Amino acid sequence: METIDPRLSSEGFLELAYAQREQEKEESAYFIGILKEVFEDTLQPDEAASQVSSFVFSYDDFLSVYSGVLSTIVDAAHQLSEEHDLHRLANLLLALSRLGQVRNNSAETLHLSFIGKNYEIEPDQIIEFGNGKLWSDLPYFLILFSEEMQGPTAYLNFGRPEHIAEQEWTNVNTFAAYLVHNSNNSPCSFNHLYTFSFRTLADSLEWDPQTEKGMDSLHSIRAALRWLKIAAQDLWQKTSCDGGWASAGLLWREYGDEKEIWSEQDEQSPHLITLARWLWWAMRLDELAKGNMIDDESKSLARASAETIRGLERDWMEVNDQMDSHE
Repeated sequence: METIDPRLSSEGFLELAYAQREQEKEESAYFIGILKEVFEDTLQPDEAASQVSSFVFSYDDFLSVYSGVLSTIVDAAHQLSEEHDLHRLANLLLALSRLGQVRNNSAETLHLSFIGKNYEIEPDQIIEFGNGKLWSDLPYFLILFSEEMQGPTAYLNFGRPEHIAEQEWTNVNTFAAYLVHNSNNSPCSFNHLYTFSFRTLADSLEWDPQTEKGMDSLHSIRAALRWLKIAAQDLWQKTSCDGGWASAGLLWREYGDEKEIWSEQDEQSPHLITLARWLWWAMRLDELAKGNMIDDESKSLARASAETIRGLERDWMEVNDQMDSHE
């Protein structure tokens, strides 16, 4: 893994990204100019997306240019540390997905190659490759983004300093949280990102940082707090509708065993995202806010997040009471 600085402003990122792509003579250098206007808020996401699409399809080998655009977005998600920059970046990706499906409008069959596979797109056929349709499914984004979502411990194992690993993990989770929160009008499914959210919450809250197995848990706490700050309601609704899953940490397992939340023979229940687990997370956030293991800013966010969870539970109970009263 290449060592990066995940504490960049948008100006710093754009300067480095443009220099790198100019040096390597990559076509996606033009895309940096569009990003600059997005970050400066002089170009709205939908207009920016239209410009990106026109740029991509101005090349015969447009799949390579498309790949370069996605790679630049994923790089930015790792390196940008300001929430407003990551918010604008997420909105641009969502706007790209809203461009819809693209057809081969030529009279000839397109012969395309992408990541070692060949594709033939007949006239008037929707351009589809990899795992979806361009632009509506954002093919290749899931693969590209997931490859880099390895967690702070993996970053540390690759030689990242602790503060770098923690910030990088916070950045990408902030970006993912904005994608989930703002994706209602997107045809592209971002359900896979919920896996990262629940894993981050479990990794940061369900281990004792004073133990060997839990010593890296606090490197995920700021990422977890960003998820709760930006998308707590989305995560709660996901749990209510479809459940969720994350490998259970030792503290949650011990609490569940003590309170007999599940039977000893039930191997799956500790890993499910349930109301009981949410409420235990709120208790754990209160503990961290009262302790001395996290900084003051994180303590404030932990207290607010705990109250958010309890508020969501109250709203959920009220809705269920109303439904029961109408039966």
